[in-house]
Amino acid sequence: MNIIIVILIGIVFLLSFSVTTVFAGGNDIVANPYFSINIPDNWAYREGSYTLEAKNTGLGPGNLIELTPNEFSDILVGGGGVIEKIRQDGTPYAIFFQDTDYPKNAPLESYVKYRINNYGIQNITSQQYTTVGNEKSVRIYANESAWYGGAKIALYLVMHDKEPYVVLYVANAKNYEKYLPEFEQMVKSFRFADSASSEGDGNLTNTQSNFSGANLTESSTRDTTNNKTQEELYNECVNVAGKSLCDSLFKR
Repeated sequence: MNIIIVILIGIVFLLSFSVTTVFAGGNDIVANPYFSINIPDNWAYREGSYTLEAKNTGLGPGNLIELTPNEFSDILVGGGGVIEKIRQDGTPYAIFFQDTDYPKNAPLESYVKYRINNYGIQNITSQQYTTVGNEKSVRIYANESAWYGGAKIALYLVMHDKEPYVVLYVANAKNYEKYLPEFEQMVKSFRFADSASSEGDGNLTNTQSNFSGANLTESSTRDTTNNKTQEELYNECVNVAGKSLCDSLFKR
């Protein structure tokens, strides 16, 4: 019964935002008022609004992008069926969105705990800190969830301007490995709108260059994202989210 409730919540979520026409990517930067990403030419996408205005009127500023490889683009047509296709067929699917439902100014670690429970994520294989868009982020790999069944998951959760953002990729085992490098490149291209002019070869910085789930390299140097040591970050995490979650994040 609990799994059914979680799935129903997911369906309501996917039906609650307004969307535009489905487009084919072309290595172009797709931007909305909040963020931008570079979409490969073999991925289709649609933009949407997951804002209070959209929920009330059907229209609102764009803060959401859904994507899938071109050959699966039918999954983006219409307002429903995405979760069911992922659960049944393992269709590869990605979504980047600003979560306007969650309270502003909440700690990242609290949001991580909320999302793990909300998606019903199980069988987590890796959970660690990284950065997305020059902001501290938590990256989670898992092999199962209530929303998407046995589809594998790559999930990034990040706070920017006191609001949470979600970057999610799901697919069955075969499709997951096939399209993971392209998803990785999209994550690396992610820019928040107020920092889109920043230079460099990507806003995703990580001591590992792949998505293997290997541990981050530990060091006694200070974290450049907030000028705090790993021990200070760990203690803050424990105060907010509890020792169990933080031991997993920090590989204790």
